[in-house]
Amino acid sequence: MVGRDRDEGRAWLVRARCRGVDPEVFFPVADDGPVREGEVARAKAVCAGCPVREQCLAWALAALPYGVAGGLDEQERAELRRGREVSLPEGMRPKIVVPGGAKSLPPRERGEVIAAGRRALAEGVPRPRVAVEFGVSRRTVDRWATGLGCGGVR
Repeated sequence: MVGRDRDEGRAWLVRARCRGVDPEVFFPVADDGPVREGEVARAKAVCAGCPVREQCLAWALAALPYGVAGGLDEQERAELRRGREVSLPEGMRPKIVVPGGAKSLPPRERGEVIAAGRRALAEGVPRPRVAVEFGVSRRTVDRWATGLGCGGVR
């Protein structure tokens, strides 16, 4: 994305609790053990109570391979991408997982998944998160949104 579309797509950043925090806080340097746990906990403490945590997590799932974002570290986000259960930070919606993606389901169940995905979009769930949670491509989510009259890509 370029120009104005890019700015509108990430407008949530201006409300992020981490604005003004040293970005290094979100990228722990210790490999493991209590030091790493402390570094991760410090980053997650910044995320706690952030008004845009869900948007941040959706962005991080789509674009951030390392560090802490949206209240989850890279291992937790990798588990979400694989469709595994992860305990989400307090206040976040429970995730919906469709193992193997919607295409692997029988037609009747596939229709139910599509309807649920469209409901999630109508409720304002970010498109990258819908794609991950429902096991479909971003392009499929964009088609679902177009069917709702949400034409523009988010």
